[in-house]
Amino acid sequence: MKRIFSFLTWVDRVFAASIEALLILFILGMVALVASQVVLRNLFDSGIDWADLAARNMVLWVAFLGAMLATRSRSHIAIDVLTRFMPRVPRNALRVVLDAFSCFIAFLLARAALAFVLGERAAGGVIFEGMPVWVAMSIIPFGFAMISLEYAIGIGLDVWRITTAGAKDFEAGRGRG
Repeated sequence: MKRIFSFLTWVDRVFAASIEALLILFILGMVALVASQVVLRNLFDSGIDWADLAARNMVLWVAFLGAMLATRSRSHIAIDVLTRFMPRVPRNALRVVLDAFSCFIAFLLARAALAFVLGERAAGGVIFEGMPVWVAMSIIPFGFAMISLEYAIGIGLDVWRITTAGAKDFEAGRGRG
């Protein structure tokens, strides 16, 4: 069991490092694209026709990639006024239940987003320079699916840690950052 846990932890870390690398790549690309657009417009009275649309779509990708990492480390925005005043054991149980609810909602959003992207693919729309709309929008179902998966992994780890360490010695919902 420990070997499986170690392997899954390694896969999780590799995935997080890959998402971080993609996030950095998109941010740098977005900054370079927007900066070059400013220089071209101000100095040469020209520009890249598709740069604004590309930058807007890159913002969408950065948002979802960042949300995946925030969900993994549980550093996303949360309203947890009630849990701050609860004893540890019921707080752990409530966090697992709330994470399960969030996992389910993210899964439903992933399914709906997948239907949306497949509809865009069938429509055959193009954003710019021959790039299909569905390719740019594919981050939406992928992002929600990964957020759902991150919650599921977190729930599994929390339950495993609570049962092995004891509910009184462990704080659920703190992520794997």
